[in-house]
Amino acid sequence: MNVIVVVCNSLHLGFLGAYGNAWIETPNLDRLAAEGTVFDHHFPENLTTLPTRRSWWTGRYGFADAEQGWTPLRCDELILPDLLWDKGVSTALISDVPLLREAGLGYGRGFDEVLWVRGGGYDPLIPAADPRTRKVQLGDEPGLRLPADDDANQGLWKKRWEQFLRNRSVLRTDLEANTGVARTVRTAIDWLERRAPRSDPFLLWLDLFSPHGPWDPPQPYRDQYAAVDPDEFEAGEEGDLVEESADVDEEIDIEDVPVLIDVPAGAVGDVLSEAELFRLRRTYAGTVTLVDRWLGELFEALRRMGRMDDTLLVFTSDQGEPLGEHGYVRRFRPWLYDELIHTPLVIRLPGGKFGGGRHQALVQTVDLLPTILGALGVRPGDNLDQPIHGHDLLPLIRGEQTKVRDYACMGMDVEEFAIRTHHWHLIVPVVSDPDEPRSAELYRKPEDRWEQNNVIEQYPEIADQLELALRRFVEALGRDALEDLAPLREIARYGAP
Repeated sequence: MNVIVVVCNSLHLGFLGAYGNAWIETPNLDRLAAEGTVFDHHFPENLTTLPTRRSWWTGRYGFADAEQGWTPLRCDELILPDLLWDKGVSTALISDVPLLREAGLGYGRGFDEVLWVRGGGYDPLIPAADPRTRKVQLGDEPGLRLPADDDANQGLWKKRWEQFLRNRSVLRTDLEANTGVARTVRTAIDWLERRAPRSDPFLLWLDLFSPHGPWDPPQPYRDQYAAVDPDEFEAGEEGDLVEESADVDEEIDIEDVPVLIDVPAGAVGDVLSEAELFRLRRTYAGTVTLVDRWLGELFEALRRMGRMDDTLLVFTSDQGEPLGEHGYVRRFRPWLYDELIHTPLVIRLPGGKFGGGRHQALVQTVDLLPTILGALGVRPGDNLDQPIHGHDLLPLIRGEQTKVRDYACMGMDVEEFAIRTHHWHLIVPVVSDPDEPRSAELYRKPEDRWEQNNVIEQYPEIADQLELALRRFVEALGRDALEDLAPLREIARYGAP
């Protein structure tokens, strides 16, 4: 068996048909979901980009340790390709994620082949002195709005956006075939075709930057959903999704709102208006459809080569994308709400075996490594001085197990932790922010999808028990003794909401 992992960066779960969206076209991912197993409760353990890849490649929790966050991989830290290099499995990383390529981080090490597709986002590919960009001016792009003059971050965003414009100008990413996702998928197809005569098993890790911002899809994707109604993120008092209110429809003509292709992380009303937010969601939706279109090229190539019959195919994302659900866009704060922490996971077995189902088990990013090893028939062996925390998900798919954990624990920047069960989501601030003080919050699941109704005052006993379980988990993690944790049975006596 071979394994192909397809990863997207910053993919909002609410924009996928397989997870309930009815207005965004994602036919290729919909078909993958129909042929595979969709996991409805998949969560990272440590946000965001680099910490999640550490979780994927080590199978270990690290959210409670600042040294395992946005930090370089240690030279003695065994990762996924290290566990396969002597097992007869060829490994390749193909990616256009500029954050992985940054010098000194080590996120390209260990793979037999690494192919970087440059120029995505603020990747420092085209230097300022390049004569081809002599006429490129930040002021000529209305979709990029600098922070105010007195904002300390203005210089940072000016540098980022000037780099983005140079890359766009030289690479001509206004043409679909030149977009990062198109070039990266074609690189992956070329790699697969080159190794087609070989019979040894392989692992291909295809790491896509899109739909991460800047959101600059070419036409027709940019305007594909400009007039779509309703907006998926208006929520009722209980957090259930409802149509936009009539007054919003009357006040905002989305098609007349200028397109913002990138904004600094911040609050709605500061970095963008409510009307611009509604339009940004639709631009983001077009970017998601662009990603789906090129994943369709990949899937079709796999069918043509017969790889759909001998390859385990995984699709997932490292994180979601806050788009105004709690009054801010991008990763403005380490707030562990659903729009950031609830991520897709679809696993398709060779030939679509056991496909077409949905699984309700609580699963996390640490589970991907043992699942891949299980698919390849590889045991970690005795070369690991630290245990793998994750679980092989193949027994779940085959119906041999019903769950791998009672709850999912996670964190971001060691500033906020959270614990999630099927019925509850508890958020616990770890570091006090004097600018925006926060206290613990409790939400009922699944009805309060976007966590609009904090019920901690109504259910203080539930919150206490969940926080106790979370703190015990963190303490056991420090001792590397997760196997000592008892199931979270205390919650059952209070009943589900």
